[in-house]
Amino acid sequence: MNVFKRLRGHPVLRAVGLCLTFLVALLAGAIVASVTIDLGPLLRAKAEDAGSKYIERPLHIESLKIRLLTGRVLVENLTIAGVHPGDRPFFTAKQISVGLDWAPAFRLHPDVTISSVEMTDWQMLVEKWENGHNFPRFKHDDGKPPGGPSRMTTTLRYLRAWRGQFTFEDHETPWGVVCRNLDINIGNLPQYHGTATFTGGTDSIQDFVPMGANMKSQFFIDGSRIHL
Repeated sequence: MNVFKRLRGHPVLRAVGLCLTFLVALLAGAIVASVTIDLGPLLRAKAEDAGSKYIERPLHIESLKIRLLTGRVLVENLTIAGVHPGDRPFFTAKQISVGLDWAPAFRLHPDVTISSVEMTDWQMLVEKWENGHNFPRFKHDDGKPPGGPSRMTTTLRYLRAWRGQFTFEDHETPWGVVCRNLDINIGNLPQYHGTATFTGGTDSIQDFVPMGANMKSQFFIDGSRIHL
């Protein structure tokens, strides 16, 4: 018994015990942080309905989840339909992770603050015809009174969208561009700005042989204008 007491009190064994305790706590924290809860078909249907009404275009979500510890909302396999039934989708994304800061939403002048958006494996298709295009209507007045400020604002602090592809097709000319391996980063201080890069792209102009294209750019957003 005395031998066991001496071994138990040995500084090396105490250090090993502390390390094991720390490791167990770390693993437990990692498990809790990674636990997600499926919000179910009812909330998913409400999100689809609200999104479809806002952009005036069918919007579909395969699953809607929330991370237990961080409160991040996970949207999986989101699709925004084309203009007409049977058209190719305007937008698809395998996963979108959204972090929200709820405190500013309860101010006198509410602000929906999106702390971060991370989007992976996405594609956007923009088409143009002689009398129209397939771009949804994203801009609304949000209850803004005539000549007055909006009752609610939305602030995006950070966005990263990678492993993406943007395609533009002008069916009238015709010409188009495909931006593969697209990676976009956007921050909002002191104003909305960021970088956009793609590799392995293609430019197609009428009947000419398609050309390869790569891009690396910086930009900032000034109202409705983007300065590259």
